[in-house]
Amino acid sequence: MWRTLLTGKLTISILASCFVGYLCLMHPAKHEVEASETARWYALGVFFFVLAIAQVTAVVLISKRK
Repeated sequence: MWRTLLTGKLTISILASCFVGYLCLMHPAKHEVEASETARWYALGVFFFVLAIAQVTAVVLISKRK
């Protein structure tokens, strides 16, 4: 039962991370910002996508342990 709850929470977190990462990557394209600020937005976007990948890895590892 705890695996089901953890997998559900991680699924929601994966979706949220992908959504926030997408927004961070699209922010500089919609607004005129300086180069240093653009780099920060891209870094945030990449961070959230890497976080989503780590969470997918956790779900896969949890699923294999059954």
